Amino acid sequence: MRSINHLIAGSVRAVPQACRVMHRVSRLPAIPAARARTIRSARPIFRICLLIVVLQVLVAGCGKKVQPEAERKIQGSSARLPGISGTRVLSPANNQHFTFGNRILAQLERISDTLPEIDSVEFYIDGARLHACFEEPYEFAFPGGGLKVGTRPIRIITWYADGRKEYHNLNIILWSDIVPGNLPYRIENTWPHDIHAYTQGLSYEDGYLYEGTGRLTRSSLRKTEIRTGEPVRIMNLPDDVFGEGITILDDKIFQLTYKSQVGFVYEKESFKRIRKVYYQNKEGWGLTHDGQNLIMSDGSHRIYYMDPEYFTEVRQIEVYNDKGPVSRLNELEYIEGRIFANIYGEEEIVIIDPESGRVTGKLNMKGILPKDDRHSRLDVFNGIAWNPDKRVLYVTGKYWPKLFEISLPGEF
Repeated sequence: MRSINHLIAGSVRAVPQACRVMHRVSRLPAIPAARARTIRSARPIFRICLLIVVLQVLVAGCGKKVQPEAERKIQGSSARLPGISGTRVLSPANNQHFTFGNRILAQLERISDTLPEIDSVEFYIDGARLHACFEEPYEFAFPGGGLKVGTRPIRIITWYADGRKEYHNLNIILWSDIVPGNLPYRIENTWPHDIHAYTQGLSYEDGYLYEGTGRLTRSSLRKTEIRTGEPVRIMNLPDDVFGEGITILDDKIFQLTYKSQVGFVYEKESFKRIRKVYYQNKEGWGLTHDGQNLIMSDGSHRIYYMDPEYFTEVRQIEVYNDKGPVSRLNELEYIEGRIFANIYGEEEIVIIDPESGRVTGKLNMKGILPKDDRHSRLDVFNGIAWNPDKRVLYVTGKYWPKLFEISLPGEF
């Protein structure tokens, strides 16, 4: 209300000034008839200039003392916030880990009698305000379920009676409550695979496998006949590019690179490159999609959801099992609401709940490639593609001579 009063008062004070300007203009001496026609043509410009002068006077009058005194006092008190230290957090400890689903008790106690009375204490997690206390004890039990696993930020704000406030910021770490078991699988077929292909990404569509391969000077994108392992189309990447994961979305192929922080988008049928995309992640590893967003790994325990048009990050999840973070996430495949991920260096696939980040199961692929098929250049197990029509997985490895078609009985 005071702001409105100041505005009205300023406007009233400015009106006489504007009127005086207009009055002076009206008292200018008459213009000779011989010059009237010349001046008349400039009259619109004169009117515009006059309007600008009047507006400037009004703004100058209205701009004074608009900010209420109360607002200035609040700004002044906030400048003293760093010196406030009237409470301390009893629990939880910073970076303390909890199990998903367990309650997380946050407790605050007052340690100073020199500050005004506490008006209220607010409790936040992941930026959401969940509770407020108006009297002792100042505590709240955060629900451990319904959150994502990993690092979760907690903020506790103490409001004092004089309007000042004090912040406590800390993190907790949620581990999964699920002990992931090994899911059964059955090898349905074994197909040949190019031993010169350093497999980085694998996708299935319309009866063919699409494969992205890596290594400098040897990276490629290829379309392959499953039964023969022969490429029906192949495109080599520039020699200075290390190719990584691929996925197919809306008849476009997306391909990452290892450390170039650049990806490529192609027409699926022709392999014609449509555009380059850039991303902030220092490394690109695996790539898949959920029908709306691209889903990307970078070798850490994090998975990133990316906008397919601008390649900006939409959100991210951290991946945890019951023992802690699961890192070295590599090739990805989104299958019926779950993310399947190779663990780099292991013959294992983990199955991830994309909502919480918990590992719900795993596929132990150790020994899937017989000893007789192993050779000196053989590299790690990598590559997952899903055939939704047959409900089978295709898996292989870098420089592996075989591609395995496996079925997963039951739910996952």
